[in-house]
This record gives sequence, C-alpha cells and structure tokens, in this order.
Amino acid sequence: MKNKNIKRRIDRVLSKSVLKQACLWVILVSIIFAILFLVKWICHIEVSHANWILHFLNPANSFPETTQNIEKFWALLIGGIGMFCLSGLLIPIVSNIINRRVEKVQNGQTYYRFENHVVIIGYNKLCAGLIQQYEGTDIVLQTVREVPKIRHELFSKVKDEENITILSGNRTFEEDLKKLHLTQCKEIFILGETDEEDNDSLNIICLKKINRLLADSKKTVRCNVLFQHQSTFAIFQQQDIEIDKHIDFVPFNCHETWAQKVLVERKYKDIEYTPLDHHPITAGSDKHVHFVIIGMSGMGVAMGIQAAHLCHFPNFITRKIKTRITFIDEHADREMNFLLGRYKHLFKETDYYYRELGDERNNLGNQSSKIKFTDIEFEFIKSRIENPKMQEELAKWSLDNQSYLTIAVCFSFSPDAIAAGLYLPDEVYDRKIPVVIQQELSDYTLSMLSKRTQNSYWKYENVKPFGMLDDCYDLELADEHAAMMIKYIYNKTRTDCEVTELPIHEIEAMWKQWDETKNVIALKYSNRYCANSRHIKQRSLNIQPNESLLPEQINLLAQVEHNRWNIEKLLMGYRPTTPEEAEEIATRRRSKSFYKERFIHNDIQAYQTLTKDDEGILVNLYDVNIAKALPLMLRELDKLKTKI
Repeated sequence: MKNKNIKRRIDRVLSKSVLKQACLWVILVSIIFAILFLVKWICHIEVSHANWILHFLNPANSFPETTQNIEKFWALLIGGIGMFCLSGLLIPIVSNIINRRVEKVQNGQTYYRFENHVVIIGYNKLCAGLIQQYEGTDIVLQTVREVPKIRHELFSKVKDEENITILSGNRTFEEDLKKLHLTQCKEIFILGETDEEDNDSLNIICLKKINRLLADSKKTVRCNVLFQHQSTFAIFQQQDIEIDKHIDFVPFNCHETWAQKVLVERKYKDIEYTPLDHHPITAGSDKHVHFVIIGMSGMGVAMGIQAAHLCHFPNFITRKIKTRITFIDEHADREMNFLLGRYKHLFKETDYYYRELGDERNNLGNQSSKIKFTDIEFEFIKSRIENPKMQEELAKWSLDNQSYLTIAVCFSFSPDAIAAGLYLPDEVYDRKIPVVIQQELSDYTLSMLSKRTQNSYWKYENVKPFGMLDDCYDLELADEHAAMMIKYIYNKTRTDCEVTELPIHEIEAMWKQWDETKNVIALKYSNRYCANSRHIKQRSLNIQPNESLLPEQINLLAQVEHNRWNIEKLLMGYRPTTPEEAEEIATRRRSKSFYKERFIHNDIQAYQTLTKDDEGILVNLYDVNIAKALPLMLRELDKLKTKI
C-alpha cells in the first residue's frame, strides 16, 4: 500500500504541477550528490569537487594523462548521472514548462495585471464590431467558450491582436471576475454568450457580483449590460436596481440600438438613411409621417416604438395631423394583444386600429368618443406581405401625396427579409420610397444592389440594409452629452428659470452626481429620448445653432416637446392620474411626487391644461426652457463633435 501511495504521489507531481516537477528534480539531484559524498567520505576517495561539478554539467570533458583510474571511474559515473539528470530529466521539465505556458495562454488561463482597460464579459456577434471601435485600447475579453476557437473567429475580423487578451472564465463566478481587475478598468460590457436562453438573467447576476467587487472603488465605472429580450430591456429602463453609485448602469438592446441608428443618427458607415419626415413638416404643412413596419419581430416593434418617441410635429398643434405607425404581420392580432398588454397605458391614450385583409371586420380598435390628446396613431394589419390586397395597399400608400412613407422590413431570417423588401409594388421603387431591410449577418448583398452601375436603371436606390449584429453597438450613440444638457436645463428651470450657457464640466459633474433618489434610470432615459428628438425639431422649425428663437417658435416648440414627453412617459410605463387622484393633488392631500414614485404622472395631459409642480413652478416652463435652449445645445454639441 505504501508503494502504491508513493507511486500515486509521484504520478500526480509529474502530471500536474510544473513547479513541483522542478522541485522533485532538485531533490533527486541533491539525494544523488549526498550519496556520492557519503561514499567518498567513507572510502576516503580523493577526487576534486570542481571536477565532479564539471563532469556533471559536461560529461564530455577529457581526462589529463596523469588522471588516475579511480578518478576516471568517478568522472564517468558522475558524467552518466549528469546526462540522466540534465538531458533525461531537466530538459523535458523545462520544455514542459514552456509547453504548459503556451497551452495556458492559448486556453485563456494566463492572467495579467491590467490597468485602464475595457472589459468585455461574454462573447457573441457584437464583440468584433465593439472591439474595432476601441483602437489602441487594451481589451480584456472573458468567455466560457473554447478560447482557441474564439481567438480564431475573432482575429479573422479584428486586425489589432496585440491589445486583446482573451481569458477563460464564468461571469457568474466572483473568482473569475476578480482576475479582470475591474477596479482598474475604464468601462465594462456585459454581453453574455451566443444563443443563451437565460442570457438576461445571467447578465444581471454578473452585474450584482461586479457591484460587490467594486464596493471599495473610488471611481464610477460605466457598466453597459446587454438585454437580448425587448421586454426585459423595457423593464430595466424603468426600474432602479440595487447597485451602488460607483456603477453607472446602462442597459441596452440590439434592436433599440439599431432603431436609433436608422431613425435618430440616420447613418451607418457610408450608408445614410432618409429621415421619417423626408422634408421638414412645419406648422403649416398638410403632410404626415406614415411608417410601415412589415414583421412584428423584436426589431419591428423596436422600430415602431422608436418612431413613436421621435415623430412629433408642429402641424398637430395647428392642424391636428397625426403620425401613423402601421404594423403588418400574419399574426398581427396576437402581436397586437401582446403590445396592448405591454404598453396598456399608451394604447388607452392613443388611437389604434386593427383590420384583416379579406375580412369585413375592419377598423376595430379603441373606438371611443374620448378625444385623445396624443399625436400618434397605430394601425395593425393582419396579412402576409405577398397577399395581393396587401400589395395594393402598399401601392396606394406610395401614391399618397399627403404622407411621407417609409417601409421597414423586419424579418429575423435574412433571405425572407430580402425577398419581402425587393418584391414590393413597383410604385414603391418608382416613387423612391425609402425601404430598409433587416440583415442580421451581412449587408453586402443589399449594399451592392443599392449602388448605381454605369448606364443602369437605379431601381433599388432607396433600399438599404440595417440590423447587422456585428456592428450593433456604436460608441457615438453612447455619447451622453446631449442628454446631460437636457438634465442641466431641467435642473436650472427649478432655480434660475432660464439657461443662457451650457458649461460642459458642470454638466458632466451634475450627470455623475445624480441627485434624485427614485427611478434614476427612468429619468436618465427620459433625458436621452428628449435629446434624440432634437434633429426633427430643428428641421420642423428651421432652428439654427445659437440663433435665438422667435416667440411663436418657442410656443410651438414647447408644445411639440410636451406632446413628445407625453408619449415617452406612456411608453415608459407611466399612466395619467384619474380624476380622483388629480383632485387629491389639487387639494394638496397628495403630492405629485407621491404618485410619480408609483409611475402615475399628473402632467400626462394636454399642454394647455398643465398646472404647477410641487415646487410651485408652472410645468410648461420646463418645455419652454428646453425650446429656448435648443439653439445653444446645437452649438455646443457641434463644438464637442469638432473637438472629437
């Protein structure tokens, strides 16, 4: 049994720890030399110790002619031992150390000390596009997948390999997260792995563990958390979670990010997207935006919701003309009911219609005598896109001179999306109606089709791809300065009542030291959505950077802003107060803040009926000050863009 235990221990040493192997070699050599010295001492053999060491290190040393036989014998013996210990044992051990090190590096099991780096936790299709935007910055990527495969896949897309370190680890294990040196990093992305069913839950678990690890951190770290499901993302837009102030929690969703690229920034690489209002919709305009979304996928719903955030125009105030958002899907009845449940407060305050092509049950919806104060209306059509009657409807909409039509094809399966987008009625292409087609993997096919070749008919000029997951996250969209300015204007309205300058350093400090204690995330998103609307407002009222607005422009712009704000709050889960709740506020039995904490907002109403807030400030003054400050905002944002 003892022999077996000794063998087992030796085998474990040889198969596992390289350091223990080296120690075992040193012990073995020491024992051999100890035995030799003992024999030499007992037998009184006169042999030079220096010769022993020389022959041990180099058995090929020659013998002088005067060398005695006994010395030759000991030299040969020690030389043989040296060959065994050095060539037979030491060289394989050193080789093993190198091989083990290479193997650890290849498998992501070698850990370094990082500083001022970007941490990406999890590997999916977003990684390559995200990493390419951080040129010259150290990137630490942690994944549970096989690191050699990830390295091969990632480096086929990313050229700069020197600054990228791939580590093996599980994002739900604190020990693995500690190896990322999160206290020294400048930004964190929690993405999760490809095709995880519980991706969103695991990302939240990871965020909680990072929160504990950063408990003693002296700086605030921006932590971007991907939510794959739109419903989960919407929840975390509204609700605070229990994390400390040293984490700036920013939830994001690929569908919403792409919707903002197409509808807000209107640019992707060398592709420029047409705005939903093809030309400025002024107070005297008789036109309206008609946004048609084919396919109520996650992307389709995100595009519709983003359009609802943006499309607010002064001609609703002057002529009661509304923006129309139309969803077309073969399961529109089911998907509509899902949306009605998810945004129940929105659909109680907006007009919506449902119809099935080929069925007499048309114009079903929230039929009510109540006049809605909102400026958006929705339409749900149950039909397949290839249905001849649906094609006739699209052709008719294309010929409508009173609307600015845009079509978005939102099918997750790229070939189906291309088929639907390229075989629309001829009127769509002849009238140059903007068509955007979702492509999850590559935009090459559509980008090639949309380019004119010499002496060819440019049929697909306005057909453009969007939705590519490998280019989802855009650092330009992550710039918060516009949203920071909106918060600054809100805060100044409570004190100075009007903003005459926008000091960037003060604005940044105010954003970092958020003073509200409830629903911080929802309030930040409110600022972001308000900032996103600046381009449409600028076009509608012909606003020039740093040029003061006329009183009639301010009045119109303030009402447009409040109409936008109404829809935003309804989308974020707030509801208007009931008459009884409004009475309690009016008689000061309850404050507005009491209800706002419960996602009930007394200011979700028509602009003309607004009253004062809890601080005694007329609520419409916030809208007025945002309107007045818009030219100043545009100027300062242009300055920041020039510096970048």
